[in-house]
Amino acid sequence: MWRGAGLCSHHLSGTSSQEFPSDATKYLVEVLQPINEVEQSDCLDRLLEHIQKQPPVHECNSEQAEDGDNIFTVIDAFDVPRYTYSTERKKFILDEDLGLPSPCLHGNAETKADLYRERYTILHQRTSRHELFTPPAIGVATAEESKKFKLRPVEYLLGSTTRLGEIIVLGMLTQLKEGKWYLEDPSGAVQLDLSKAISSHILLTYLHLMV
Repeated sequence: MWRGAGLCSHHLSGTSSQEFPSDATKYLVEVLQPINEVEQSDCLDRLLEHIQKQPPVHECNSEQAEDGDNIFTVIDAFDVPRYTYSTERKKFILDEDLGLPSPCLHGNAETKADLYRERYTILHQRTSRHELFTPPAIGVATAEESKKFKLRPVEYLLGSTTRLGEIIVLGMLTQLKEGKWYLEDPSGAVQLDLSKAISSHILLTYLHLMV
């Protein structure tokens, strides 16, 4: 056996089979066979140095390619998992588990109503978790500065026959009749008297959710 083959195996022992497969080693032995041992060793050293530089180069190129591909990504809206907040379970659940139909491109009047209902439900559960509306822990004394409030539904206003004091309601600003404004939630709607309302820098728009 040509002893140059052993020299090749010794130099290439630190490379993986992916970097330098056995077929390439056999071909290298055939190429280096006519060369003297000094030149063989020099050629193998330079070849090995070149091979060892390849993985970092490929990694850098792949990272640049990935960054370039991820600059702009298009996601199909119908492929995104849809969740709906369940007021009974107090958490978001997949529409498939709730038995809800798949979304369609052109909805009807019912889907439009569901849109505003889900928007209200999401904002209501987020507002209810605010520190001002979360009930105090049992056995923990609350300071005067940390006064707690409770969100009431619109039906609470409709069912009351006495004058109410400080009531906080989360509802949507609607105009069920021309020229008349209402505060509406899933439980009902109550007409608003804005004659003594104090204007501010806040912009209130139609179908605006407000406390």
